Amino acid sequence: MLRISVLSEEDPLFSEIEKKINQNDSIDIQIFQHNLELINHFLSHYASLVILDVDLLKNEILEMIQVLKSIHPDCKIVLFLSPENMSFCSAALSLGVISYQLKPLSVKAVVDFITSLLNITIDQ
Repeated sequence: MLRISVLSEEDPLFSEIEKKINQNDSIDIQIFQHNLELINHFLSHYASLVILDVDLLKNEILEMIQVLKSIHPDCKIVLFLSPENMSFCSAALSLGVISYQLKPLSVKAVVDFITSLLNITIDQ
């Protein structure tokens, strides 16, 4: 089973994404609102993909990436961020982040991005 962990504030976008992705029985998506919750879960449940909301973490984003990579160096990490937080991207990419997506995001765009990245199919 593929696992996806998302760190983001609770909002309708990620609730809809979770519904779409969880339609595929071989994928489990978990949404966390606090970085320690995600780390605790990640310690015992490897996630193929971790999505981090830079707007939520801001100055803690680089430390969060380092912690996740120290636990599972091969995990894929993607950032979702507002244009005003682009300054974190170059440092994050040098730490092993594979991609980023600029907000505002649509459910379809995020689902398409995830399916492309993980090479999976989901009925939309």
